[in-house]
Amino acid sequence: METRNELPSDFKKLDKFIENKEIILLGEAAHGEGKTFEAKTQIVKYLVEVKGFNTIALEGMDFLEMEFINGRHILKDNLVDDFETEWYNYWNPWHPAKQLIPFENFIKKEKLSFVGIEPYNRINTMINIDFIKTELAKSKWANLNNEKWSELAPIFDKINNSQKNKLTIEEFEYFTSHLQKIIDQKETILFHDDFFLQMLENLIIHVNIKMNPKIFDNEDDQLAYEVNQRDLQMARNLIHFKERNPNAKIIVWLANFHGAINIKEVAFAASDSNIYKKLTLFGEHIKNKYSDKVYSIATTSSEGFSKMPYNIESIKETKIISPETSLEFELSKKNINFGFIDLNDFKQKNPKKANTVFNSIMLGHVNQEGKWLNVFDGLLYIKKNDIAIPKD
Repeated sequence: METRNELPSDFKKLDKFIENKEIILLGEAAHGEGKTFEAKTQIVKYLVEVKGFNTIALEGMDFLEMEFINGRHILKDNLVDDFETEWYNYWNPWHPAKQLIPFENFIKKEKLSFVGIEPYNRINTMINIDFIKTELAKSKWANLNNEKWSELAPIFDKINNSQKNKLTIEEFEYFTSHLQKIIDQKETILFHDDFFLQMLENLIIHVNIKMNPKIFDNEDDQLAYEVNQRDLQMARNLIHFKERNPNAKIIVWLANFHGAINIKEVAFAASDSNIYKKLTLFGEHIKNKYSDKVYSIATTSSEGFSKMPYNIESIKETKIISPETSLEFELSKKNINFGFIDLNDFKQKNPKKANTVFNSIMLGHVNQEGKWLNVFDGLLYIKKNDIAIPKD
């Protein structure tokens, strides 16, 4: 790739790979790579200014927050008081990064729409639980099902005081199943569209992840359950936005991990765990829904350092090491600082290698074996990375 000021500057070579795509998943190996942040910013600018992309979706921001920023002003009281003016500073762990100041300036300047793909951030759950209960009490469903509503309503209060009161299995199942029944009725509540039902859907996921009283057989099963719940709802939140805005061309800023379209093809580094086999991640859900309209890009590096942009003792700097068995070690031998590989094109030209097993560190800089050609559509290579530097 051609470079300017030590960053890739010519992305025209991507055009044939992203032609007719409506959703680009733009990944990062870890959340502390300053050079990756800079390169991704350049790609975002190209996709918006040249290729007509008009929407930025963000891991780390919840669906309600960005819907408010898009102009659904009725949600103002459903968020913290300073959210309207300070929303970018709620984007963790990215907002403190000095290397992302150009990204911040760009997305605030351009006329873009936004999607928060996360379920409720915890503070927003606490703000919205009473609101949801109040609006549901006015619904046709509640009026037609007085007895069921009288059993359901007190559980809202218990959830709102969850630090003191734990749900029983019966309460958990009653609450989640009846909220799902209300969603299935497709009643338009409060808004002119299905947004309130999306609020219910995200509340179910919050309760599933944070308040599930069930006991799992082992830690792997519990972690897989929680990851699957989160990633499913991340995908649903993007799909809800896309269905309300069919002309949206969306860039999703996220980790490589969530952008994986088939994580089951990777063997988890800890040999005694098969957790990846239990996961269906955001990227796979989106690919299943929109097929060839989706293009998932991972980023990786051979050397350098990674650290999230905080001056906190508990957040440590990680040295990026590419073992001799890894793809990144082989790429480091080439005389390139930045490169791009279309994995689909490679498979098409080399069909016998489509299921080749090799090692890579593109998930959190950990060397893992897998059929990586089937896990992403494209790979952005940045030879040497730098830590994310705090603004202050």
